[in-house]
Amino acid sequence: MSLKKTVLNGFIWSSIGTLGNGLVSFLVTIILARILTPSDFALIALLTVFISVSNVIVDSGFSQAIIRDDNPSDVDLSSIFIFNMIISTILYSILFILAPYISLFYQTPDLELLSKIVFLVIIFNALIVIQNALLKRELNFVLVEKISVLGSFFAGVVSVIMAFTGFGVWALVANMVLMPFCRGILLWKYSKWRPKIIFSFKSLKRYLSFGIFLMFQGLIDVFVTNLNTLFIGKIYTKNDLGYYSQGGKLDSYIVTPLNAVIDKVVYPIFSRIKNDDLQLKDGYRKMLGMLLCIILPTMFFVSLYAENIVVVLFGKQWIEAGNYLQLISILGLFQLIHKVSISFIMIKGKTNTMFFIALIKQSLRVVALFLTINISVYSMVLGFVISGIIGSLLYIYLSMHYVQCSFFEIMHDNFKTLFSTFFSIIILIALVDFTQHDIESINLIFQGLLYFCIYMSLNFLLKNKYILNIVGLLR
Repeated sequence: MSLKKTVLNGFIWSSIGTLGNGLVSFLVTIILARILTPSDFALIALLTVFISVSNVIVDSGFSQAIIRDDNPSDVDLSSIFIFNMIISTILYSILFILAPYISLFYQTPDLELLSKIVFLVIIFNALIVIQNALLKRELNFVLVEKISVLGSFFAGVVSVIMAFTGFGVWALVANMVLMPFCRGILLWKYSKWRPKIIFSFKSLKRYLSFGIFLMFQGLIDVFVTNLNTLFIGKIYTKNDLGYYSQGGKLDSYIVTPLNAVIDKVVYPIFSRIKNDDLQLKDGYRKMLGMLLCIILPTMFFVSLYAENIVVVLFGKQWIEAGNYLQLISILGLFQLIHKVSISFIMIKGKTNTMFFIALIKQSLRVVALFLTINISVYSMVLGFVISGIIGSLLYIYLSMHYVQCSFFEIMHDNFKTLFSTFFSIIILIALVDFTQHDIESINLIFQGLLYFCIYMSLNFLLKNKYILNIVGLLR
């Protein structure tokens, strides 16, 4: 199969699977949000911080190193597996012991038992690092996506049943724990690789030399990114944290699925041509072009109608989450371009440079946090978004440097997309002035369809090659 067909095949299956997985999670969240309270979601948000940090340590950049390696041996893979299991067990044990103190710090007694159960996710995720990386390396996108959707579906069904039968926050716990557990069972069932009782420090050292900077960068990113959650949960109310968490989560149903597609397709496929600079540059420009023509109009619409979207989906009790969704959706646009940029920087093997950029980016976030922490939650989120955009621009600049692509080339490639997006927004705003402004689902759907039709019409008139490519893919 040619590179172009491989990319298209990977993009299609990853998109189908990721959208399916996202749709399941989205529907489950809508149902749970109408049954549970913002403070229930806040409790899980607090624990997610610890899990995110632990997962970065367990992975240690091994997934990307395995995908990039030309020929990983059984000794290499078994050594990584054993290391992952040891580290994940140690981390779980430490967090298990710290559970009472976490509960005491946030003055929330329920957190102690909740955290001891939720932290099992760390071990479940460690069990599937190798299998997941090998399937991606083999470009077996179909199996990866089927497993992901099935795991999300089963976990979602159980959590919804628990919510309706009065289990409260434990419904969220079940969804969080069962998802990696079910995926793990399926990955082990369908993956051919099995670990052997062999360990090589030489293999581990070789993979760590590539992944260590990714791990440190990931730790910095995850820790600093979640500082908002930690401080909001401590200084402000649990409801405030729930609104912030849900506002960010709603945006993640757009950003996270597309991030997953980028991660599953761009890095594994283009790693195979890492030494062909011309093909890499061409691939970089095409990926950005296709991504921008999808995400740019979407994020502008979400930002414009954030409050309406939140109320229609989750109910009026969540209306305050709309303020945070509006800000975070703007950041989401830059995060997706940032994700593409990171993939190409890793392909070029420049993980050490990425680490120093991460230090700069997260230093800006820490400064923004401490400047706004005592003002309001909204100010904290605004500072987070501004510093995040600046950090993303640094990564984008770095990737363009490594693939030898100029800013003017990117602007030339995407001028029609930019024009169509902004002009569609202007037309929509002008037309909406003559319609009702009530927060109703039918009104929101109508405006969304109107915006989509205007945007697509302009792109067809301008013969935007990226839109035409995507339409061709769908056909």
